[in-house]
Amino acid sequence: MKAALFLALVMVLGSACDGNDGKLKVFGLSPNIGDAMGGQYVVIRGQNFQRQARTAKVFFGDRQGNVVRFGGDNDRSELIVQAPGGQPGESVDVLVVFEPGGELPLIVKGFTYVDKKAPDVKDLTKKK
Repeated sequence: MKAALFLALVMVLGSACDGNDGKLKVFGLSPNIGDAMGGQYVVIRGQNFQRQARTAKVFFGDRQGNVVRFGGDNDRSELIVQAPGGQPGESVDVLVVFEPGGELPLIVKGFTYVDKKAPDVKDLTKKK
């Protein structure tokens, strides 16, 4: 009896210490740079995005990205979003909002826009 009680206690404590408390969490995103024209696919990694049915919105500064899909499981969740456009050199905070669930902590200066101009035709014809 004592052995069974001890085993049950160890199992409960072990599951409580597994690093997943059931709360929504964001661990980071990649890549953290993208074209100022927009359209860069960004993967946001975290925990428990799919624990229940929910919708998500992702903001890059004050502009909303386009959520493409949720993936993973509760321990390793990911959200794929297409970044909106911005100004070259601009670094913006990234905010993830779940409904239900609320806002997650801001990823401060989490994404930077770069100018990815097409090469000039003259550049293509230069001899090396």
